[in-house]
Amino acid sequence: MEIAYKYIQRFQVVRMWGRINLHWADLNNDVNILVGINGSGKTTLLNLIHDYYTGQKTKKEIAESLSGNAISSPVTYIRSFDIPANAKKKTESILLQDLKNIINQNGEGTSFFDYRMKMLNFPQEADKIRKRIETYFQVVNSFLGETNKEISIDPQSNSLVFLIKRLEGMQVIMEDKIQLEQLSSGEKQILLILTTVFLQEEKPNVLLMDEPEISLHIGWQDKLIEKLRQLNPQCQLILTTHSPNIFVNGWEDKIIFIEDLEDR
Repeated sequence: MEIAYKYIQRFQVVRMWGRINLHWADLNNDVNILVGINGSGKTTLLNLIHDYYTGQKTKKEIAESLSGNAISSPVTYIRSFDIPANAKKKTESILLQDLKNIINQNGEGTSFFDYRMKMLNFPQEADKIRKRIETYFQVVNSFLGETNKEISIDPQSNSLVFLIKRLEGMQVIMEDKIQLEQLSSGEKQILLILTTVFLQEEKPNVLLMDEPEISLHIGWQDKLIEKLRQLNPQCQLILTTHSPNIFVNGWEDKIIFIEDLEDR
């Protein structure tokens, strides 16, 4: 029986799109940044990795076969595009739906609400949970603070709200409350990413992200990987990007060009 490693170490694709063989060996346990021109197959490769490790069937026209080392860690794929789920009906965006599911009670025990409730169900872990939430709030506020917003718990509804601070000089003169729905697209996206990693509870995980820089301010892109590693240093990140700002702060050695993965 093959040993199951914590992280993806190698992945191989035979005849992607009927013509390209890919062999990705020696993936980093921490950060892997996949780059390449549009149409080179970055997103398709992420999709195939997700399909393989979650037991999804792959269409033959996409790839003939897939293989990779066995892993013991869960695999999560964040696709965060702020578009309507049904444009004609003007329903909530897919991004907002995903965000609400991961923040509010969802019946699966995998939301921020459910995590907070662990303080009641497991009182011996209450201090640890409280400290982790404080760190999570600090990380979220390091992004939202640029627009004078602050994440908080509403004591009346016992739910997440966001305070907008009105400043006069250095003094706060007013705080307005807004809900998830009122956040900008970029704010929703960064909150979804950060909350997903926070809820991994610092356990080994594999996180796939396709162009996370979409809708994110340049300053947010600069510190994204650092903050994700802060929330869960045991998370293996595998992401695609077109933005140098994602890897400019010391992650250049984690870059892999998809063309270099081709078996020629």
